[in-house]
Amino acid sequence: MTGQDGAHGVDTARVAAHMEVHDGLKWTPVIKVEKYDDEQTDWVIDRLGILVPQGRHFEMTGVKPIEVLEEVGNLLVTAGLQRITNLIIGAGGQAGTNLAARLGVGNSATAAAVGQTDLQAAAGSANRWFQPMDATFPTAVNGVLTWKSTFATGDGNFIWNEWCVDFGAPTVTAGNTVNVPMINRAVQSLGTKVSGSWVLTATITLS
Repeated sequence: MTGQDGAHGVDTARVAAHMEVHDGLKWTPVIKVEKYDDEQTDWVIDRLGILVPQGRHFEMTGVKPIEVLEEVGNLLVTAGLQRITNLIIGAGGQAGTNLAARLGVGNSATAAAVGQTDLQAAAGSANRWFQPMDATFPTAVNGVLTWKSTFATGDGNFIWNEWCVDFGAPTVTAGNTVNVPMINRAVQSLGTKVSGSWVLTATITLS
């Protein structure tokens, strides 16, 4: 029979049509950048008596960003998909916990491709930076995953054209080398950071 798996008697065309109509999983990402200048950053440091403020510190002191930028879309790369599916079936691999996950940014506008395993800005260069999670992140609530990292005054000062999430062996640290695996990658123009604190929040909705 046309469209049927002869070994098992499965009508593959019918199964495919059914899945297209009734089943599926959407991966919907949104990236948000909240930008605070040096004066705002210094004020929060003085007000709270801390060394390096995170996103929540600006919120709790009522400091509003000078600019907020949002973009939609990214590419789930092969290595990231493999890690996610391995975790679902308990096949091993580090989960994206607070101590294991980072957000990375770089200056390359090279198109995203599923086979990529790293940001495309030159490895180890001054035009890429991976920042560990803010306290309490990432979170997962009813299919919505949220990662948040704050890039301090001296971190990530270059054109932001690409971003990603990566997982590493706890406890990860900030730096310009990717951890394995990189889960996703997006090419989006997010601005040029020269100083100040930029809070990067990646929200991915599964539905």
